[in-house]
Amino acid sequence: MSEQSSLPPSDPGLALCLSSSFFGYYAHLGLLSALEQRGLRPGRIAGASAGALAGGLWAAGLRGEELARIIFDFHFLRAFFDLGAFLRLPGIVTGIAGAGLLSGVRMRRYLSRCIGDRRIEDLRNPRLEIAVSNLTRQRPEVRDSGPLNEFMIASCAMPVLFKPQRIGGEDFLDGGVANESPFDHWLDDPTVHTIVVHRIRHTSEMGGLPWRTPGGILGACHGVAANELHRRRCEQAEGSGKRLVFLETGHECPGLLHRGKARGYFAAGEKTGQEWGG
Repeated sequence: MSEQSSLPPSDPGLALCLSSSFFGYYAHLGLLSALEQRGLRPGRIAGASAGALAGGLWAAGLRGEELARIIFDFHFLRAFFDLGAFLRLPGIVTGIAGAGLLSGVRMRRYLSRCIGDRRIEDLRNPRLEIAVSNLTRQRPEVRDSGPLNEFMIASCAMPVLFKPQRIGGEDFLDGGVANESPFDHWLDDPTVHTIVVHRIRHTSEMGGLPWRTPGGILGACHGVAANELHRRRCEQAEGSGKRLVFLETGHECPGLLHRGKARGYFAAGEKTGQEWGG
């Protein structure tokens, strides 16, 4: 496991937001890799859902071949799923019992083997912030402290697909529910001069599941809400005096069995990072 102390220093005023996206961590990590190769190292990273997973792995010090061995490993993809989902499925479908198909337990164990049991506040190069939906307090939050692995999983825990994640006596779910692009908390921070927001676009013409499936409809509804909230955040940002940059990576919507295409998604994010003028 890489040591953060061995990494080159980052720019404390450059903040990178990694937006929510279905299996979007490949493109996010590709972008981060390309930026670092160019000497652009954000001092702060905030992520929601897949963005939180990518940001957590990067902030924990994973780079190069070490990072590739994890994210392109079949066991990494398989760690999202657990056999208990088959037992929970009837209760979920009928509405009789169950709060979600997947528990997140296997992924928590996998991440513990890869990056250990760290805390968010211990990651300083770059600093990390994770967007979650706090069901107990009924509000979106951006957490900069707490158990890293648990909050990474909570931020990825799509409602119904995942059970709420219990952390410190409170229940959490997907950070992308109300904070698909968590950057507005930086607008009043005088230490931040540039905010870069990386979003991933899944286009129907590139393939993927048609929107008329249940999952597609749920995703389309989420997209409507996310785009409206994003528009309002952009309006709020206009008067902040910050330099605000939006980067977009486009690729097909990954299916559940997308393993053979993962390197292509990573390369798409790399291309975005290489083409940005900085």
